[in-house]
Amino acid sequence: MPKPRTLFDKIWDAHLVDRQPDGTCLLYIDRHLVHEVTSPQAFEGLRMAKRTVRRPDATVAVADHNVPTTDRSRGIEEPESRLQVETLEKNVKEFGIPYYGMTDIRQGIVHIIGPEQGLTQPGMTVVCGDSHTSTHGAFGALAFGIGTTEVEHVLATQTLRQAKPKAMAVTVEGDLPAECTAKDLVLGIIRALGVGGGAGSVIEYRGNAIRALSMEGRMTVCNMSIEGGARAGMIAPDDTTFAYLEGRQHAPKGAALERALDDWR
Repeated sequence: MPKPRTLFDKIWDAHLVDRQPDGTCLLYIDRHLVHEVTSPQAFEGLRMAKRTVRRPDATVAVADHNVPTTDRSRGIEEPESRLQVETLEKNVKEFGIPYYGMTDIRQGIVHIIGPEQGLTQPGMTVVCGDSHTSTHGAFGALAFGIGTTEVEHVLATQTLRQAKPKAMAVTVEGDLPAECTAKDLVLGIIRALGVGGGAGSVIEYRGNAIRALSMEGRMTVCNMSIEGGARAGMIAPDDTTFAYLEGRQHAPKGAALERALDDWR
């Protein structure tokens, strides 16, 4: 009989392009999210090497970290913040990448717009130049943050060099008290494991207490996996996941949705 595989193993194996004798792997990346802070050097590297973006259709950029949270009619007053956003706007235009600008109704925190727009889906590999990319693991995706050099590599090749992390299971059974939120739950897990307890691992969260969470609650749990030292957090998709995704702009529809559901299950 074949050896049973975890959710993490299934997604890793499905995206494995190459494995070197020393264990270094080359992974195909389904979705690359880009923001203004960790991308300028990556785009400049492409420009200097005379390279293009391999899959603009698999890439989405958003002005995120440096935008005003209230009145945006006056633009960005802080010079360095304004420069970063203006540089992103220039780069996405030059390289043909879909972009949610500061005044776009779809604009928001990079790890929220992916789920809101249906860009984050079960079984995907998702990367972004931000540690809290682990948020997307709530949808049964393998999602993790990457550095600026890696951002350039993904832009150029749609692949990423990685050593395979370890897998860790965290199971939470029972019913949470009415006043206990998803953040309380994950803080309790971190307290039990320690702030470095997940180091070098991808955590798969399981159990009744996890299943009872909304998608927003699951996103909180996976987001804060980083505070426990983990490389990423994941929760297997179920009917709660599918109901959240149905009807969103970039999610499959009609017959494509039925085929996707069979695969996701």
